[in-house]
Amino acid sequence: MKRPLVLIHGYSDKGEAFFPMRDALKARDIELTDINICTYITLNNEITIKDIAEGLERAFLNHPVLKDTPDFEFDAIVHSTGMLVIRSWLTNYGMRATQNDRLRRLKHLIGIAPATWGSPQAHKGRTWLGALVKGDKDFLGPDFLNAGDRVLEGLELGSSFTWDLAHLDLLGKEPYYDKGPDTPFVSVFIGNLPYSGLASVANDPGTDGTVRWAGCGLNSRKILIDLTRTPMDPDGNRVPVNKDGIAAQRAWISDFALNRLYIPMIPVNGRNHGTIIHNPEDQMVNLIADFLKVGEPGGQSYDDWMKRANEYGEAGLPKMLENPDAGFFGRLIGNGEKLEGWQQFVVHARDERGDPVTDYMIEVLQGDEPFQAMYTDVHAYGPDQSFRCFHIHLPKGVTDPALKLKARIHASTGTELMAYQGYNQQKRVLTATSEPIVLDLDLGSQGSLFFPFTTTLIEIVLNREPLPFDKVARILTWLPQS
Repeated sequence: MKRPLVLIHGYSDKGEAFFPMRDALKARDIELTDINICTYITLNNEITIKDIAEGLERAFLNHPVLKDTPDFEFDAIVHSTGMLVIRSWLTNYGMRATQNDRLRRLKHLIGIAPATWGSPQAHKGRTWLGALVKGDKDFLGPDFLNAGDRVLEGLELGSSFTWDLAHLDLLGKEPYYDKGPDTPFVSVFIGNLPYSGLASVANDPGTDGTVRWAGCGLNSRKILIDLTRTPMDPDGNRVPVNKDGIAAQRAWISDFALNRLYIPMIPVNGRNHGTIIHNPEDQMVNLIADFLKVGEPGGQSYDDWMKRANEYGEAGLPKMLENPDAGFFGRLIGNGEKLEGWQQFVVHARDERGDPVTDYMIEVLQGDEPFQAMYTDVHAYGPDQSFRCFHIHLPKGVTDPALKLKARIHASTGTELMAYQGYNQQKRVLTATSEPIVLDLDLGSQGSLFFPFTTTLIEIVLNREPLPFDKVARILTWLPQS
């Protein structure tokens, strides 16, 4: 039996959405008997993305052909939310990559406009109006007007679900996607246009109409900033302090690559989130058909295929670099100053005990003034506002490591009994009030903080202390001695 190809659709869609892609692949000598299109339910308010991943495993175990080969190998093409479904399935309950047989079974994974980091449309779909637009319309069914709240919660920008998932498969010490034969090769395509016509009311800058260009690829880094009195490194080791009590280091950043695959987004010219799958572009389909042979006898190497794909993507990239703030005439004729790209930062703030810090503010400074060159759209994750997603368009020169920036961080507990306190590289004396902390964003040999079309995670750790800092706190006092 040839290696089967599994197609997984997105939120509020059906397996039939993949018929045009199926037919295009058939025209390139991929047999229909090898193509398995699944369909799943999202418009149910109690279903989660993890539940759907469990359903995928059950479908594999009961497939009329595949069930007879328990450890069968396969390829997958996923659209939109389908990427989160397959990644959830791959994590296999958090099993170590070297022991995870699911990674060995999936040979090629192709994301078409994947919602790798969610969608700016997700939180809108969780409203009553969103249910009217996207909800289940079966009036007699139990899911009438259900918009799939828990699926949308996972798809929301800055969700704890995508944060936790990335720590398993994108940031773990053992890569889920490397250059060897025991993990899948991965590629990502996304259209360079937003929606047109009536659907354009939902458009956001820097998106294909549903998914952000910076939030579809799988190239991610994480920055840990520990501003507590006793900072710990990413491995949980106490950081040495000098004779003056100053910590040797407070910030760490993970590398992009090491032996991980380089998985950027590949622009597809003239397509949006829907048309990229409903009307697949011919050369994109050619690349997909060839990608299914990468690493096989007679197929290209991953690096050679990626070189071809990047050359193909050059036609669609300029549209993604247009400045949305170039002014009316600049946007009209396309002559506004070009950007270096777009980037997402997903920030999570917590205290030294691991509890969320939900009321905080981050300012990026150039010198002592706000860095106005960055356009920032901030979304606080609804169920837990300690998670924030910052969407930034990158002006020319911002990726230069010589650009010196600082971050000013302030947080509030909402009570006069407790306060958050942070410490930078200077020795700090506790005062009666909490003060903002200013931290240098100079990454030294790690290069720039900014990388176009990527998502960077930032975890900030603060001390949560009783007030006042310099005497017995009001939250607990001694009774007078008799």
